[in-house]
Amino acid sequence: MSRLSTPYPDIDPLTTVVGRRGTPYPCPDIPAVDHHIAGLYKRIEHAAPWFPDIVRELWAEIDLLLDRRIWLEMDHSAIGDAAA
Repeated sequence: MSRLSTPYPDIDPLTTVVGRRGTPYPCPDIPAVDHHIAGLYKRIEHAAPWFPDIVRELWAEIDLLLDRRIWLEMDHSAIGDAAA
């Protein structure tokens, strides 16, 4: 049995962002996050202004990925000090 229950048994829930529509984005590091954001931004450029609903969904995906990026940029050493 896995650590966490996910709809995708082959992904690592600690390093994967699952988008609002269920798309898994493996994000073990900042370059991976940036790669996904760049790809979504290209999709936005092609979809706008003809598909505003899709554009909103893609921006929501980017928002989730930016949250992951911020988390990766944080200095987590302070967390370990507080737990001691």
